[in-house]
Amino acid sequence: MRKKPKQKRSRQMVDALIEATAQTIIDKGLDAVTTHHIADAAGVSVGSLYQYFDGKEMLIEALMDKLANDIASLLVQLPMIEGGSLRHNVQSIIEFGFSVLHSRDGLFLELVSNWNNLPTDKVMDTLQQSFMDLSRLYFLKNYQQNPIEDLHVRVFIIVNSVLFNMVRFIGQNTALLTQQQVVSGMTDMVVGYLNADQDPHGAQVLTP
Repeated sequence: MRKKPKQKRSRQMVDALIEATAQTIIDKGLDAVTTHHIADAAGVSVGSLYQYFDGKEMLIEALMDKLANDIASLLVQLPMIEGGSLRHNVQSIIEFGFSVLHSRDGLFLELVSNWNNLPTDKVMDTLQQSFMDLSRLYFLKNYQQNPIEDLHVRVFIIVNSVLFNMVRFIGQNTALLTQQQVVSGMTDMVVGYLNADQDPHGAQVLTP
């Protein structure tokens, strides 16, 4: 970002430009979006846009950061059933993820379809930290039933695996699998891994 918005009016303009970026992607598709389209949607001049953003790529990066933070805020509010089964809570989180991808009038679907060409590192970092915080909260409350010593390792692997599979499933738009099959399979994978203990030789053994 070129000019940091310090005054309320400047922050409002930046917010308007980011939201206009989202709406323009929905209306025109990611590849067709230009800074002129975004400025028109925000009701400002292109010159005003360039006071805050170097171009389309920086606007898209700001949008993705905002979306990641919005999802993180929703994750914190996601109800985890006290004493509920690990499987139920894991499945609820995965279903929540799919519901997000299908929201915002196709915005997320368009972004996921272009995932490899987008700046996703900060997005992944934000979501990974959110899942880590959520997992710590759950397992601290349920440590006796699910004692996990290397939670940070397992959450890192789980988050990246689940997000990769969701992106691949949504991006491919395949008719060979249903969303429910993918949800069920990923739930089995996550629960199995979280329930896996490691013996002194590093072999994983599923707990009963």
